[in-house]
Amino acid sequence: MNSSQANANIVVLGIVILVGCLMGVASDVYAPSLPAIAHDLKVPINDVQWTMGIFMIGVSLSQLFYGPLSEGIGRKIPLIGGLIIIFVGSLVCLYASNIETLLVGRFIQGIGAGAGASLWRSIFRDSFRGDQLAKYGSYLSIFMIFIVPASPTLGGYLEEWFGWHSCFYFLVGYSVLSLGAVLVFFKESNKHLHKERLRMSFFKDAVGQLLRSRLFMGYAFCVFLCYGAMFSWFTIGPVLLIEVCGITPVEFGWICTLGGGISMALGGILNGKFVTRYGTNFMLRFGWSLMTLSGVAMMTLSLIYGMNTFIVSAPFILFIFGSTFIWTNAFAGAFTPFGKIAGYAGAMYSFIQIGGAAILGSVAAFLPDDNQMPLATIFMICPALAWIVFETVVVERKRNLL
Repeated sequence: MNSSQANANIVVLGIVILVGCLMGVASDVYAPSLPAIAHDLKVPINDVQWTMGIFMIGVSLSQLFYGPLSEGIGRKIPLIGGLIIIFVGSLVCLYASNIETLLVGRFIQGIGAGAGASLWRSIFRDSFRGDQLAKYGSYLSIFMIFIVPASPTLGGYLEEWFGWHSCFYFLVGYSVLSLGAVLVFFKESNKHLHKERLRMSFFKDAVGQLLRSRLFMGYAFCVFLCYGAMFSWFTIGPVLLIEVCGITPVEFGWICTLGGGISMALGGILNGKFVTRYGTNFMLRFGWSLMTLSGVAMMTLSLIYGMNTFIVSAPFILFIFGSTFIWTNAFAGAFTPFGKIAGYAGAMYSFIQIGGAAILGSVAAFLPDDNQMPLATIFMICPALAWIVFETVVVERKRNLL
């Protein structure tokens, strides 16, 4: 590979990192500011917590639009459109003087962020093959594991130094940087456009095929529950630790970054090492057992010792560690039979996954948050239900196919 090709690959990698991390950063960077926003806008904390859920509603719904559209007209135009939308949404949030405007801004942000969330995998798959795919995929994993978990820490410092508006100044700048990089440096990666896939008849057939698949829907619903439970942390956690336990926004950010980032990295390493030996089914069960245990531990410790920072954050770290064994293994199981409609499968899968965050995050926003029992219940019940769905729907279907 010559130097010009290597430089082109680095450019693509940089763009994928920018747009691939944008949704996660936009979701989490202002989590440490939730209590401050409630005080500043003089509204109940539950209303501000719902801005997390409504963002995910926008992301989830937009998945069904961006993915199929990119199959027919390419990746670049939908991506540019999404980045413009998230820029507009960030401006609305930045100048919001009441909770209603902030909610509208967050929904607009979510619709825009859905472009990066749904297209970065497709762009990456378009751009690399074989050994290059493995090589740059490793680099991508390293960046994404640490950039997104670092966003609450960044948000904590921004809140402490400049106030909550600074988080949205940052997102305005991030969206402008991403938009400029895509406009100037990104060349269309989808070389095989399928305009017939934009027809309503194809859409109905593809979606119908996915909805009728017990394997696909079983895996997707498992991820719906697990991702929703994880996202509930960013809705409830800041209130528990900052408002009730009295830590600072910066300290909350570091708990998310160090606890979440390190546990995700360790889980990814262990999953890569042992999945070929024990299989995806074992790794999924192992992950769900750890996630359920985290909820049991949080509930049990709260009954014995009450509430403090350690009792809330330690089970969260265990939950994140366990969840790392779910994402890649469930994804592989769901997508294996659907290579011919991968674009639609990706859009539907992401729609369901992020829908879990939208629905459970919205529910969590209106649960009592003066103690950790609601969060412990979510951590305990959601992965247990996912495990039950896996055994009764997915495993049973696999047996029938043998």
